[in-house]
Amino acid sequence: MKVASVYLSVVLIWSTTPLFIRLSVDSLDYIQASAIRMWLSLILCFIMLRVLSIPFRFNREAVYRYFVGALAVSGAMLCVYWSAQSLPSGLIAVVWGLSPLVVSLYCLVLIPQTRLSVLQVLSMLLAVFGLYTIFAQGVTIGSHLVMALLVLLLGVNFHSVSSVLLQRLNVFKPEQSMHPLEQTTGALLLSAPIYGLMWVCLSGPLPHEVSATSIWAIVYLATLGSVAGFIGYYFLLNHLTASSVALITIITPVLALLLGAYVANEALHSRTWIGASFILLALVLYHQGAIRSVAKRLAANAKIKKAEIQS
Repeated sequence: MKVASVYLSVVLIWSTTPLFIRLSVDSLDYIQASAIRMWLSLILCFIMLRVLSIPFRFNREAVYRYFVGALAVSGAMLCVYWSAQSLPSGLIAVVWGLSPLVVSLYCLVLIPQTRLSVLQVLSMLLAVFGLYTIFAQGVTIGSHLVMALLVLLLGVNFHSVSSVLLQRLNVFKPEQSMHPLEQTTGALLLSAPIYGLMWVCLSGPLPHEVSATSIWAIVYLATLGSVAGFIGYYFLLNHLTASSVALITIITPVLALLLGAYVANEALHSRTWIGASFILLALVLYHQGAIRSVAKRLAANAKIKKAEIQS
């Protein structure tokens, strides 16, 4: 039940994160918005480590884990924030939904005995076609859209590599596993100077007026999006496979599209909806075995509870 609750929480957080990232750059540039978010998250994590009396290691093995986590915290997030300047939040979530497929490809290379079925390969091809459908509209809308999508895909790869490398460590070196809060803090700590360097080189001073939209979006992202989200994410990686965790992205694109369209009034091209439908269908087909298994377990649990009530 604990794992299921964390799973649901991460689904909700990830569904709203693209929208709040988009809102955070309302009056700030993407480097300022992402840097402030991560620095606030780091401070909160250190406070929580102290309050909960969780040790923070800084030996060679721990630093390697932090570095792997930083690939997602800094590399992937910077790509997402840059893309959010021109892409709707729903589209960001849809493209991010490709991560289960990318994770599987990296698993083939980095984790032995990983296999892909014919259906999974066909699902990947369908997802690529859906992505092409979205990309094709860049010819009429503008090259900036294509560039933003390419940078977003780079972020998906950073995130996927990070997930698989952490999964590999959990498989081959389970004795070195660490608390999710420690993992999150270490990844944020190594990412903090990267954001500082990016600010110095590519950004400038804060604007004279920062909108309330940016402020509240950053607060939400720092507390829930980063601290709670990353802790839950690393917790799930410690208890589930990287591919199982990536199942979350089947649900989040749908919720993110609806939130973007009806909460933020984001207009999406018809070909975006068509391409998103292909990607979502590909994800469902790719993980149909896992989905069927979860459905059976839920049905079995429902029958058990019904029998207990009747008795």
